[in-house]
Amino acid sequence: MATQIQSQVFNPVTGLFGTGAVAIFPGNQASTTARTYTFTIPAGISALRVRCWGGGGYNYGSGGGFSMLAIYNLIGVTTVTVTAGFGASSGTGGTSSFGSYVSSTGGANTGGAVGAGSGGDINFNGGIGLAGGGGGAAGLFGNGGTGGSSGPMAGTGNAGGGNGTSNFSGGSGFTGAGGFTTSVGGAAAPSSFASGVFSLDFISTGGGGTYQQAGMNGGGGGYGGIGGFPGGGGGTSAYGGAGLVIVEY
Repeated sequence: MATQIQSQVFNPVTGLFGTGAVAIFPGNQASTTARTYTFTIPAGISALRVRCWGGGGYNYGSGGGFSMLAIYNLIGVTTVTVTAGFGASSGTGGTSSFGSYVSSTGGANTGGAVGAGSGGDINFNGGIGLAGGGGGAAGLFGNGGTGGSSGPMAGTGNAGGGNGTSNFSGGSGFTGAGGFTTSVGGAAAPSSFASGVFSLDFISTGGGGTYQQAGMNGGGGGYGGIGGFPGGGGGTSAYGGAGLVIVEY
């Protein structure tokens, strides 16, 4: 069942939409099966804004795509099928969609094709995974960062890519730094900025993990680390972050 929020939501870039109500539809984690929901349009509502993230791929998988669409004149439409893509436990991450209006595909596994947004007013692609680290998820601020193998830094982007080697950092996202580990035991987890209030705009903008670290808030996982929810690609032999659909109305 979707989580519903009826309070005002602080979105510094996109602002408040409609009444401020929000429905959140998460996908399955470590899975190969999408979750399907039915969104019932409340009486008196004729406009929605939808955000979709595809699921992250498995095994230095690529990040999921992102799309956002404002839909108007929904007179006569009473329900819409929502599909939330899975974070892949093998293969490619699942596609997320809101009916036939808008969708975002999941990232492929083992350095394959990135996830891509389609049909939105805004569409971005996830970052590609490279041997070791997963790609970061796309989001409002652009494409996801590229995963890293043994270089000094994984790619930066909307969400940072993961890195496959200790002593090198994961990539930074729009609101978070990549994680870091050293061979002598020093470590810093990836981060994700929080403004003190919940914001849809900052979903999937975290840093990527490095060796044995999970990604944060859409960041790619490092070697052996899972992809950050939503849509981060998993590191080597690790699953991707689940997809997500959010409806504002």
